[in-house]
Amino acid sequence: MADPVLAEAVVARLAAWRVPRVFGHPGETAAPLVEALSATGGEVTFVPTRPGASAALMAVAHARLTGGVGVCLASAGASAYGLLAGLDAARQHGLPVLAIVAEHPPVASADDRWGPVDRSFGAVCRRVFHAVDPARGADLVEAALRDAVAGPGPVCLVVPAGAPGRRRTVVGGGAAARLVFEELRLRLPRPGIVAVDGEPNLARYAHRLPPGTTVLAEPGGAATGAALPAAVAAKLAAPERPVLALVTDDGMRSHGLAELVTVARGWPQWPDPRLVVLVFNTRSGHPGRQLADDVPYAGWARLLGLHGVRVDRPELVGAAWDGALTADRPCVLDVVAAP
Repeated sequence: MADPVLAEAVVARLAAWRVPRVFGHPGETAAPLVEALSATGGEVTFVPTRPGASAALMAVAHARLTGGVGVCLASAGASAYGLLAGLDAARQHGLPVLAIVAEHPPVASADDRWGPVDRSFGAVCRRVFHAVDPARGADLVEAALRDAVAGPGPVCLVVPAGAPGRRRTVVGGGAAARLVFEELRLRLPRPGIVAVDGEPNLARYAHRLPPGTTVLAEPGGAATGAALPAAVAAKLAAPERPVLALVTDDGMRSHGLAELVTVARGWPQWPDPRLVVLVFNTRSGHPGRQLADDVPYAGWARLLGLHGVRVDRPELVGAAWDGALTADRPCVLDVVAAP
């Protein structure tokens, strides 16, 4: 994740410029930046967004309404590239927006180490800065802010991110996440299809499910929010097979809530209604810090006419799976978990 010293230098310059707030997606590679923002005691407020694309749109609106610099923050991967549409709007209208991206350097030659990032953000930003050295972090933020104000249009500051830490997901009450999968192994109908969200640990568990299970997961984890769209496509391609989506709460906020509307609209035409969305609800998009309210995923499912079950105790897991897999309609299994 981003260097804590560099993160503090970045936030210190934002505070010196009296930037009132930063809109961002609180992914793991951006965690030190979020911590540094929280440490200001409200001097620079962090506004978490779902999905990451909303952060850039908010920054654009801030710049348009106040005339000041709108600042957005994104973690590595899909969250970062989600900023591009909003940054393009800032480019078209000549608005002062600073995008801060905690991105992994791609494996490439030394001369083209940041090539993909530079090409993507360079297409919509006036300039792309790289804060690699913590000692120069404050100077680069200063330069980026001055460049944004000089305009017209947005600029980007890339902060290098290291390897993300492992997140431990446990069911409330202390039961390990493997309990959820052990109960599933006993019940998963064959031949099932399992789509996995952007969490490597979920993919590892999915690949341990019984033989004959088709697992839709990218090496190292799919993009955040990918599981439910993939599950819907799988159900349409093989409507007679039971389909399961393993979703993080971050992915559910990003895409899942909207795609449940797609499920609610389409499932009456399916010959087999078995589509189960398992949400690991950590109630937080940022490790160790609750930045968002507890979203009632099961309640949202019921509001749409689907089946919804909330699980907050380990002894309820088995019965919850029984109900989800035998329901007469798609089901959201909302498993309350600790990050």
